[in-house]
Amino acid sequence: MLKRNLIFVAALTMLLAGVFFIENSIAKEKSLPPVRIAIVSVRELFDNCSFKTLTEKELSAEGEKRFADIKRMDQEIEADKNAISKLKENSPEYMAALKTVMLKQSQLEAEKEFYQQDLTLKEMHGKEEIYRKILESISEVAKEKGFNLVFNRDDNYLNQPETSPAAQNPTDMILTTKTHKLLYYDKQFDITQDVLITLNNKAPKSK
Repeated sequence: MLKRNLIFVAALTMLLAGVFFIENSIAKEKSLPPVRIAIVSVRELFDNCSFKTLTEKELSAEGEKRFADIKRMDQEIEADKNAISKLKENSPEYMAALKTVMLKQSQLEAEKEFYQQDLTLKEMHGKEEIYRKILESISEVAKEKGFNLVFNRDDNYLNQPETSPAAQNPTDMILTTKTHKLLYYDKQFDITQDVLITLNNKAPKSK
């Protein structure tokens, strides 16, 4: 009986040792390599990328076209007003011309409001598209260089006084210190310029 118990204990010990060995081997196989972290300045990428220049150029051209349309409509209204001044007040011709001018003025104000909102939306969508391109380029460079995580450099006047405006009041200062998360980084892990090159290579070549 004692011998049988000893055999059972020995077998159980060997079984547990085998399970421990297997679990330990699996854990080793699942262990991840050390994390490599890089830094980029999203603001620097946005300010210096070719996409921003192209977007601003397109918006500027659109704005100039809209301004020309508004100016033309305004000039037409002024011409109609001058024509009305030569008509007899309260005459059928006068009232008809006055109605036309008032309708044109209402249309002009509506066009101004529409153009402003339309350009604002186009600017917002343009910035969104630029940000997507920035994220794509960051991902490409990070994978190419073997980085697992990329953090925004979060430049502000405390760590970049030469390019960032100082706080205008105590509230701005407190907000900056509370939202500024990256306190230190080694510049050799800053891949901003590499990302900028990749980003600009994606932009259409200006003719």
